[in-house]
Amino acid sequence: MTPDNVDGRRGPKRFQRLRFNPLRDVLPVVLVVVGAFVAIRAVVGLGGGGDALFVYVGSGLIIVGVLVFIINRRQARRGL
Repeated sequence: MTPDNVDGRRGPKRFQRLRFNPLRDVLPVVLVVVGAFVAIRAVVGLGGGGDALFVYVGSGLIIVGVLVFIINRRQARRGL
């Protein structure tokens, strides 16, 4: 089980490098950044009587971003 055999066959899928996939690699980072921005802006705005809903929305986006990153990494390693 070598990465590249003399025959030209590729090794097992678990030893191959992952290809760049924007949805898999960039989208979770965007979710975390946007969620942090929304949550911080809402927390700063709460001092002036703002709405607490945006704190929950921002926190939810951060959580979803982290979960998507973890799930996508696991799927990429399994070859899905």
